[in-house]
Amino acid sequence: MSTYVISDIHGQYKSFKKMLKLISFGKDDTLYLLGDVIDRGDEGIKVLTEAMKMPNVHLFLGNHELLMLDALKNIEENKRGDRKDFDDMDLWLDPYNGGESTFEAYKTLQPKQKKEILTYLENSIVVKKIKIGRKKYHLSHAYVLPYDFEDELRYKDVPYKEKWDVVWQSIFELSPNESPTEIFPNKKFTYILGHTFTQRLDCMDGDGRGVVYYNKNFKGYRIYNIDCGMALHNKSSQLACIRLEDEKIFYVPLYKDIKNL
Repeated sequence: MSTYVISDIHGQYKSFKKMLKLISFGKDDTLYLLGDVIDRGDEGIKVLTEAMKMPNVHLFLGNHELLMLDALKNIEENKRGDRKDFDDMDLWLDPYNGGESTFEAYKTLQPKQKKEILTYLENSIVVKKIKIGRKKYHLSHAYVLPYDFEDELRYKDVPYKEKWDVVWQSIFELSPNESPTEIFPNKKFTYILGHTFTQRLDCMDGDGRGVVYYNKNFKGYRIYNIDCGMALHNKSSQLACIRLEDEKIFYVPLYKDIKNL
């Protein structure tokens, strides 16, 4: 029984499947996906539907899942006559956010499948605290809530502005004069997150591929960033996975760089 964490798959289904094979993921293991499983890559819906089949895989809300939910609600609000703009849909489909491939795949689904995906996204985890042995971990896509909570909060438990902060804010983007002490109050936790490419933090291996960022004293906090740039969709992109029992890191490069899969 092992506990794994992956973030920011960004529609790279084949790399995701390769990672499951690499870690020998089984029915007695647990996997947390820290959001952004969709967009930019072509097979985000396949990643979602694969995760939905496995009861031991748990999805977190990322900024791209929030973009998708807002955009699809935008369509429904227009159908009802509650609004006359498509700002949220336009934002999701903007090339910078890369939602077009996900939306095109979503449109081909049957109504029942669409409903199941929306229900799944609306049940996604926003923040979670878990204990493995003597170590305590805080999991989220990018940031934390400004108050304490028990073990877990999901999409429907958290006001919109706070959800937005958790998936869009980043501890790495605080100005030099800002302190995370008020926001990251518990230094006993190890914080595991994604969202910010580790390439932006100058974390790359000898081949120029992104690797996991780890700092046991980042502004007083123990931080792992496991987003190794799959959204970049280039030779530096890797999918990373951390096993919490021993904090071992596993890597799978972008599928187009994998031979003999």
